Order: sequence, then structure tokens, then C-alpha cells
Amino acid sequence: MFTSTADVFRTRQAVRDLLEVVHTHRNAVDRLGATGTDRSEILEITKSGCLIADTGSRAFSSILLAAAMPDEDFNSFIVATVILLADRLQGGAGQDDLYWNYDAFKDHYSLADPPIRAAVMNGFRLGHQLDFVKLPETPSPESCLTRQKSDVLQILGANGDKLLMEMVQREASAKTAGAGWTSAVNRPLSLSAKVAYRYLYERPLSIVPDRSGEVPLIPWA
Repeated sequence: MFTSTADVFRTRQAVRDLLEVVHTHRNAVDRLGATGTDRSEILEITKSGCLIADTGSRAFSSILLAAAMPDEDFNSFIVATVILLADRLQGGAGQDDLYWNYDAFKDHYSLADPPIRAAVMNGFRLGHQLDFVKLPETPSPESCLTRQKSDVLQILGANGDKLLMEMVQREASAKTAGAGWTSAVNRPLSLSAKVAYRYLYERPLSIVPDRSGEVPLIPWA
């Protein structure tokens, strides 16, 4: 359940990032399901924002199966996991707490490309914090970052973004970082600004912007 405005923004951002993973691996979505009917139903689930309506369907069973078979088709495994996570974060019909998935496959998730790995791990971390999923332990802070802090600072230094560099270096408070993001979205965003605010969102402190339910989200990595 949501307990703060921070939860609202972080959930919006986490779900958006997970949906971007699905969009990136559209071909993997097409490989989910044993029959054409199953695949059509799964495609409709992704078009609905990964909200699952019928947990008794063959399509749902296909998603559960794919999310447990990383060695069969890795991209489909990731996409299936993302669908289940996005559904849980949005309060969909799926009731699995994903404990077994995370416990069994956390090392596999770490093999995904950094933006995808970060989206998955942030989804698990937030879901655990909000009691939508149950985990044996919280994902490590490093696993939730698209870019490590040293890499972010290097990019900011190369672009001369002193204000953002100081904000990242000093680990600005969630409110300070959130205020910076609320202001930044009113002007064209440089690549370094996108990198900085994504780091600030993905770190444990995260960010708490004003108008958390409507402020624009941080662009996909």
C-alpha cells in the first residue's frame, strides 16, 4: 500500500521502467505462450500496462512458466518476470508474492543489461518495501543502479554540470533531489541531467518531487 507521496512517484517510475523493458523486448513477448491464442492474450496484457485480469487463464500460466525458465529463453524469462512485477506493483490480479522467483533467480536477473537489471531490481525492492512482494533479502543498492556513482560523476564532470555533480557527490536529500527534478523538467534535459536524476532516483534515498502523482517521469536510460 502507498504510505507517502514518495511511494506514489517511485511506483509510477518503477512501473514505467518495467513497461519500457517490455517494449524493448517486444520480440520476446511474441514468444510467450504455447498457442496463438495464449500469445494474443499475453500481448493484450502488455497493452493494458501489464495488468493481469485472469489468473486462471493459460496465458497467465505461460507467463509463470517462462518466468521460471531462464535457460530456455533468457529475454522471455526477463519479460515474463517484468509482467508479474508490474502487475503486483499496480495491484493487479496476480497474487504470487514472487519470493521463490527472486530467491531462485536473483543471479540471473543480474545478467541482464544494466538498464534492464536496474528496472527489475528496483521493481523487486519497491515491491518488497510496499509489501506487494516478499523477498528473502532486499536487492543490493548496486544492483538497482543503471550506472554506478563513479560513472555518473565522470559523465557530469565531463559535461561541466557542477550543480548536479555536487548533488550526486553529496547524496542530496530526497526532497532536494526531487525539487531539482521538478525544476529540471521545465527545460530541455541534457543527457548528463538524465543520467544524474536516474541515479538519484535509483539510489536508496531516491527522490521525492512535488506533485508526485503528475510530475513527468525520468526518461528510460
